[in-house]
Amino acid sequence: ALGIGLVLAQAPQARAEDGVTDNEILVGAIGALTGPLSFVGMPGRDGLALGFGEINAKGGVNGRKFKMLFEHAATPAESLAAVKKLVEQDKVFVLVLASGSTGAAAAADYVRGNGIPTYNIFGSTPIIREPFAKNVFHGAIVPAALQPIALLEQVNDGGYKSKKIGVLAGTYAFPQSTLVELKKSMDERKLDYVVEQFDQAARDFTAQLVSFQRNKVDAVIVLGSFSEAGFAIKQAKDMGMANIRYVVDGSAVNRAIVPIIGNADGVRGYFNGPYFPGQDAQPIKDFEAALKKSLNGELPQGRPNAYDVIGYGSAFVVAQAVPAAGKSPTKASLIDAWSNLKDAGPKKMGGFDVIFPESYTPTDHQGNKLLGGTIVKGQDWSVVRTINLVK
Repeated sequence: ALGIGLVLAQAPQARAEDGVTDNEILVGAIGALTGPLSFVGMPGRDGLALGFGEINAKGGVNGRKFKMLFEHAATPAESLAAVKKLVEQDKVFVLVLASGSTGAAAAADYVRGNGIPTYNIFGSTPIIREPFAKNVFHGAIVPAALQPIALLEQVNDGGYKSKKIGVLAGTYAFPQSTLVELKKSMDERKLDYVVEQFDQAARDFTAQLVSFQRNKVDAVIVLGSFSEAGFAIKQAKDMGMANIRYVVDGSAVNRAIVPIIGNADGVRGYFNGPYFPGQDAQPIKDFEAALKKSLNGELPQGRPNAYDVIGYGSAFVVAQAVPAAGKSPTKASLIDAWSNLKDAGPKKMGGFDVIFPESYTPTDHQGNKLLGGTIVKGQDWSVVRTINLVK
């Protein structure tokens, strides 16, 4: 009897899942709050905070409210260190990568090996998306392989028929990953095109544009930031290339491109939601008012942007995955539930319907397969149609 008693005393005691208590779910998130990437991380944090705040105000899920710990991380080294702290020291239940492709790529191997339920809401890089990992889920930002569908549909929007496309691409990571996929798509469609490239932060595109003129392109796709695309399109128009179709990728669909170009009407692109901030549509107007209130009545210049909107919507996706995992969720049950989530988003929980619904299967964790086709009208962007990337 004494021996049995000693064995029982030494037996391990059952413990709660890390990051889950009777009244709280602990969410960890990373992103840059200062420096050149803060335009991603800061609105990501604020959007997530607004979304979780609204959910908590309505009682949370299954009696539990969300608590978010947000770690600043700008460089790859900072991103990996922040993820390890949140998982190993803070013991979070869910990890959100709100850091863009740089942080997502740095954390990819660690989160795959650790198995922590991870939500990549901004990173389009294949490093975080491939190979498939059952614990890693993706959100509103679509993978690089699908973006060319939207770019080419915008080239031909409204019945425009391009005979030759000029592609102007930055030589750094994000535009290069898009360029690889875009060339594949154009080759499959047997389109006639010419590619010219530029270094990051370029301001003079004379040589590339002369090449486009020589090749008689009638449409130009720019893969680069809003400043790069803005200066390139302005210079092209100054060189007499006014009556052609201009299309930019998602990173350039930003209000700041308009004053750079001057007359930007007709420039097209795509957005990762059904409405562009400032558009005359009730869901985005209500969202902007709520965000402004949450930030003490002041919105920083250029905000809200896509990352505010996506951060907000992403909070509701997490909130719909957690209750589906059961009243006593574990990381394993959360992963299983998330892998079967259908049409998740703010609308199902009474939030502002500003993201496309996200769906998952046990073998496909890409989440969103829709983009908003955008155009500059009256010196501001509007989403004018929905582009289905899987037909």
